[in-house]
Amino acid sequence: MRSYDDEGTLANVNAVLGYITDNYRDPISAEAVAAQLGMSLSKFSRFFRKTTGNSFTDFITRLRINKACQLLMNTDQYVTNVCYDVGFQNVANFKRRFSQIKGVTPKRFRRQAGGRFGAGSAGATGAAADLERDICGQSATLGLA
Repeated sequence: MRSYDDEGTLANVNAVLGYITDNYRDPISAEAVAAQLGMSLSKFSRFFRKTTGNSFTDFITRLRINKACQLLMNTDQYVTNVCYDVGFQNVANFKRRFSQIKGVTPKRFRRQAGGRFGAGSAGATGAAADLERDICGQSATLGLA
């Protein structure tokens, strides 16, 4: 995320990111968030891209994919269930977007993660937890680094 000195801008960024983080499982529209901030859609889109380095849609997609990574590594849920749990409405779109962002299918990702962490990585700590975060790429992928 880019640095801004304006407290109002920082408050708006924090409000938007908090809202997205709390509601990523639900359908979220840029129009609704823009309205909450009292901005037009075009002004909000420019504001969001300028402050995060990502479009609103890309940011949410990347957040959902990263949440899916966590579920794939830490649970035995079916890929279809993971898809819906992280807010995607369509399995084919989830698999396509996952592959575009991670370079592998969700199933292959789970297999590779299982090979690195072994069974039951839910309790991963220390270096294993750091590696898990790196694989999900949360900070860098979301533009929060």
